[in-house]
Amino acid sequence: MQNLPDLDGNVNRSPHVVVLGAGASRASFPNGDAGGLKLPLMNDLVELVGLTDLLKKQEITLEEGDFESLYDDMITSGQNPNLAREIEKLIYDYFSQMRLSDSPTIYDYLILSLREKDIIATFNWDPFLCQAYRRNMHVANPPQIAFLHGSVEVGVCYKDKIVNFIGRACSKCRCSLEPAKLLYPVKHKDYNNDPFINGEWDKLTSYLNRAYFLTIFGYSAPVTDVEAKKLMLEVWKDNPTLELAQIEMVDIKSIEELKKSWEKFIVREHYQIRRNIFESYLFTHPRRSCDAFAAATLMNDPWEENPFPQFETFGELHEWIKPLIDEEKSCK
Repeated sequence: MQNLPDLDGNVNRSPHVVVLGAGASRASFPNGDAGGLKLPLMNDLVELVGLTDLLKKQEITLEEGDFESLYDDMITSGQNPNLAREIEKLIYDYFSQMRLSDSPTIYDYLILSLREKDIIATFNWDPFLCQAYRRNMHVANPPQIAFLHGSVEVGVCYKDKIVNFIGRACSKCRCSLEPAKLLYPVKHKDYNNDPFINGEWDKLTSYLNRAYFLTIFGYSAPVTDVEAKKLMLEVWKDNPTLELAQIEMVDIKSIEELKKSWEKFIVREHYQIRRNIFESYLFTHPRRSCDAFAAATLMNDPWEENPFPQFETFGELHEWIKPLIDEEKSCK
């Protein structure tokens, strides 16, 4: 039985912002998806997606883990555009096959750990976040989602500016949605060129400017994402609650490496590092992270942890989360 704190009168309506990188999906699915497909990172994407033979035919030698440099050179030089398109299609097709297992995953817990006021911003192309969203959205109003580099599960009607899951029709013109653009690893990405990508970034920056808690899960801010990090930092520094806000990094990298990577975002010692998402503030205070953190730091009244158990079925997970959702409804 959960020992729920009294949310009434203690509601913190500032958003919790969660930023996901490829490391989040790899950590969530270390053995691959439901069918065993491995989640690629940039250092093993060529092998897993099956690009090796294609590159050999073009007599292209790739240093281990150097797909980002290869693709950036290919695009910036303008050489062999047909090869670039073929690579993009193979990558898109590979990610489009991926499916979640039938039991609760970390992404299901993640969707249910946040409220409608919060947002998850993902750099990942994979369909996992969308799939988790779809199978939990009936339980409670889910958090907002921003696809910063696109996703194979997202479709767009550019004429009517409608975004939805791929395979659905535009709610206005009823035409089929076209696949959202994926942003591939080039050093100087143009986030304003594509209206869909631009809109996703506008969504994130709006929330980040008001965030009370920022969780960075498996995102290393690689060299090819320098523009992304700059955009996030600009709005984060203008956050009026910056002196009070907290940053949480969930990653297996060393403390020194993580601090160096995110030092410009950290105010004094307002940060914590977790190796496992289930140890995070997000999962030890699900749906109450900002409220609990404000109570602990502003009112010197820390709440007891209410960690997610790890369930075998969705029935168990949804039954466990229901009292928290019912409490939220009573406080509106």
